[in-house]
Amino acid sequence: MSIGTLEIRAAVATLAITALFAASSARAQSKAPDAAAPATRTDNDAGAAAAPASPGSASQSAALPEASASPAAKKNTLEQKVKALVAKYTPERLKRDLEFKKAAALFPNFCRHWEQDLHDREINNLSKLKFRLKDGFETATYTAYGKVAGCESHQSKDGYSIGKITYEEFIYYLAGKSEDEARHAPPRAISDTRTTEIFRWDNDKWFY
Repeated sequence: MSIGTLEIRAAVATLAITALFAASSARAQSKAPDAAAPATRTDNDAGAAAAPASPGSASQSAALPEASASPAAKKNTLEQKVKALVAKYTPERLKRDLEFKKAAALFPNFCRHWEQDLHDREINNLSKLKFRLKDGFETATYTAYGKVAGCESHQSKDGYSIGKITYEEFIYYLAGKSEDEARHAPPRAISDTRTTEIFRWDNDKWFY
């Protein structure tokens, strides 16, 4: 999206806000009483004024102020609509929306790379095993990682791009009469943790 497009959208937002104010003012004027019209009174009116109001009429009259929203409530509603429009169409928010489209499209590939990084980390852990003698056996532990189980991206309330990757993290135990035997023994899982990592999009790329 070009700067020109952002400016056009911002202008559209400004017009929308102006139209909203104009529509609100028009509604207020249409509901206002006509102060210029003179009040006239006929004999029938005088008789009607003297007659007591029925209970039904009194209850209906009392209900009218409650049925109509107060000017303060209408003003608050209008302000909320304006704030929502401004937040949605500011150039900064439009920029973040555009960033998220790109970030979301690239995040699955980032997840695949992260899964490969986890595998490489596991290989590195295996190459640096530290054995210690326990009950006549050489023993060691290392951390391993499962496949990526969750790969999600979304926008924060302010429009920033957030990524989330979920996977299993294991602690394996090895044991043997010698280090070589322990290295080739079937590993036994002694811990299993579901891990979630959060990433952010910045400077046109995903960061840890």
